[in-house]
Amino acid sequence: MKIAVAHLERADFPVIREWIDTKVFPIFREPIDDGQLEMLLTQSKDGRLTDLGLKAVDEDTGQALGFVHVVLDWKNELGHIQQILIGSPELRRQVVGSVLMQHTLGVLFGDHRLHRVQLFVDEVNPSAIAFYKKMGFQVDGFMRESRKVGDTFEGWYCMSLLEREWDA
Repeated sequence: MKIAVAHLERADFPVIREWIDTKVFPIFREPIDDGQLEMLLTQSKDGRLTDLGLKAVDEDTGQALGFVHVVLDWKNELGHIQQILIGSPELRRQVVGSVLMQHTLGVLFGDHRLHRVQLFVDEVNPSAIAFYKKMGFQVDGFMRESRKVGDTFEGWYCMSLLEREWDA
């Protein structure tokens, strides 16, 4: 499979809506409507990029395979990866996530010259933690019991990658 990366579009909403589990991504509420998904799109304010929404696409079929959404903080030269999701478990075992993340980091560090890219990952997601480490991210810290899930609390890790680490 040959994978391309393109900007997320409204036409992708029906597909990605099916991928989103509101227990994993609590910023979304059931039923997930287009209004909630609008925030995932690339957006600018006063001529400056505020949000970057990208998707991985199968070049042969045009099918969306996954997406990433990044919020940019220009004052601190920071990109915060809010969501990254690969559509199916089978695709998660392939290179889709790596291609999407490498492209995203190239845009953030290469095109936009950010200093830092960060993300939060749930402590109960060891495969995601391992993936981010493989991509060069380091654990900055652990936020204990920072999210309520049902009747219990779970923590998450803050992970980051700096421009100089990316360049290396």
